[in-house]
Amino acid sequence: MIEPSSEGQCFLTVDVPSQVWSCHTQPSQHVILSLPGIRPWTATIANRPGYEFFEFLVKDVGDRSHKVASLQPGDELEISIPEGPGFPVCAHRRQNIIMAATGVAICAMRPVIMEILLSRSDWRRVHLFYGERTADRFAFIQDREIWAQYSIEMYLSASKPSEGTYYRGHAGYVQHRLVEEAPDISNTVAYLAGKDGMIDEFTRELVRLGMTPNMIFLNL
Repeated sequence: MIEPSSEGQCFLTVDVPSQVWSCHTQPSQHVILSLPGIRPWTATIANRPGYEFFEFLVKDVGDRSHKVASLQPGDELEISIPEGPGFPVCAHRRQNIIMAATGVAICAMRPVIMEILLSRSDWRRVHLFYGERTADRFAFIQDREIWAQYSIEMYLSASKPSEGTYYRGHAGYVQHRLVEEAPDISNTVAYLAGKDGMIDEFTRELVRLGMTPNMIFLNL
């Protein structure tokens, strides 16, 4: 099933056989997706483990992603066994969590938050820094409304706010928002996903704030 998510993006739900979904053991693992005639690509699973389906956020740009966004019910999509470390959120109970993502990499944070919401009191403060190019590209609108109700502290940043939908929020890169907020990083771990440049800058700023590198995690 394919549903619109935000400007230029769609949300894809795929039923998978038990030998595949049973290997989904950690939030934010990824799979290799394949369609006939196009090069395989890596996609992060956007739902937490335990479901007989996988969800993906797909940016509809270029021939490859457009073919995925054009799939119809009953079409076949080849999916590998889930791979990668994901994010060890259940090992970090009683701690603060800082998450940062840009673009479709926000789908790596959704399963982490889903896991946290199962028992919200098991974690302390949870921060989500989320960057997009324009305001109309921010995904998971309904999810974010629920997240806010459970005290997920969200900081949105649009790098090109003059384009697309009118926007009155933070203008700039999401790593700059971290500099402005400068959250307390005591008893805190960080989960990062997105472009290498953002991850590198975000990491440097976290270290400057006092976080040790072994407390910073990537899902790939």
